[in-house]
Amino acid sequence: FELRKGENLKFKLPGEEPDTAIPIRGLGGDLPVRFAPHGGAVPGDRIVGILTPGEGVTIYPIQSPALAAFDNEPDRWLDVRWDLDDKVPQRFPARIALKSINEPGSLAQITTTIAEHDGNIDSVSMNRPNQDFTDVTIDLTVWDLKHLSAIISELREKRVISRVERVVG
Repeated sequence: FELRKGENLKFKLPGEEPDTAIPIRGLGGDLPVRFAPHGGAVPGDRIVGILTPGEGVTIYPIQSPALAAFDNEPDRWLDVRWDLDDKVPQRFPARIALKSINEPGSLAQITTTIAEHDGNIDSVSMNRPNQDFTDVTIDLTVWDLKHLSAIISELREKRVISRVERVVG
């Protein structure tokens, strides 16, 4: 996999001595590195890599329920930590789910709050389970966990929002 040619992450391969992490910088290079779909990791999260021969490494936040599928395959797990270059800012995908009051302007308040906090919305899906509330799922990009937490905190302050939480896939 030529693990020594990456960016933004450091890996520790199974069987290596402690503190001998391999730097993985960015998503380029010879080793395909990707983030788990549906609410991947953002800087600040504790993370783990799952190695798939022939496909590369998928990065998951340590609290991801999807990791249970790999419980019986310890050889595929890689110790990973962030190794970001502050000179090259990069956004990371995140997902939030919220329940809003169904009234005019609710979506505008949500999207304005995200925009005012420098979040970038990639997609929005909505479902109205009843006449009074709308379930909204938003895929957005953020700089790091602190940035995502600030957006969620501000959304919780809005009168039109009854619940908001981060979705970790």
